[in-house]
Amino acid sequence: MRFLLAIAVAAAALLPLTAPAQDRQQAPTLKTEIDGETIAIPTPFGYCDLDPAEPRDKLLIDGLDRLTRQDRVLRRLSPCDELKAWRTDQARRDTIEVVQFLHAARLGDVDDDREEFLHHAVPGDAAGKAQVLKQAAQGFPAGLTEGDFSTIGLIERTERAAIQAQAAVARVNGDSQRLIAVTATTAVGPVPVIAQVLTPYEDGSELDWMLRDAHEHVDRLLSANGEDSQRFQGRAPRAQDPLPGDVATRKTRTPRERTPGFFDHNGGYIALGLVVGGALLIAIGLVVARRLRPAP
Repeated sequence: MRFLLAIAVAAAALLPLTAPAQDRQQAPTLKTEIDGETIAIPTPFGYCDLDPAEPRDKLLIDGLDRLTRQDRVLRRLSPCDELKAWRTDQARRDTIEVVQFLHAARLGDVDDDREEFLHHAVPGDAAGKAQVLKQAAQGFPAGLTEGDFSTIGLIERTERAAIQAQAAVARVNGDSQRLIAVTATTAVGPVPVIAQVLTPYEDGSELDWMLRDAHEHVDRLLSANGEDSQRFQGRAPRAQDPLPGDVATRKTRTPRERTPGFFDHNGGYIALGLVVGGALLIAIGLVVARRLRPAP
């Protein structure tokens, strides 16, 4: 009887945990056809799709639709927790993070050379992350009108994507919202695709985490469509590589000599004391349990 009661109590304790788990259930990969090509748009972990049937989601969708111009929206998502809070708080005015995948037919065909395509699709020299962060911190671009983008700077261009920081102004729920965006232009086979992260502009420092997310979105997109993933490449030196040096001096770090301390000399006695103390506590617990056990 006591065993069954314990199971019931444990089940009751776990019930509140099942609802959040269901709320964060991963949405499936979306597949869409573009010019005869089937493109897979994966779900970033912890993100949920915006739903036009949800009135609060429709406010975000209508505002962002004015920014896409002729680009075709393939998918729009937000972090599940943020989206749930946005839907619940009817009085909330500031927008939330949105990730959108777009088909940018205006950029032309990719042909066989994606790197060459990216050079003419996103022209200019890459300024680097540090420089673009500095430019973003100088303030939101002045004179930007609703529905328009302004490029803050091209962060990087690789053979996989060209990533730039942009600013935009969108009207959401009747309010003019200042947004900062990290726009990653890439291609899935012959199809040009944009993976874009948008969030309210604060001080420009948000570009740091947005760039990390953009890398993740591009990598998931390309790997979902048959390319090798780069998520775990370059995270640890190979066996034949030298140990990483100090960034400032470029000298290999050598471990400091360690002076034996109190625990080095007395560790054995401490361990023995813990074992004996634990045994005494168990013995005392057994004696107390016998005395408290009701008579048959």
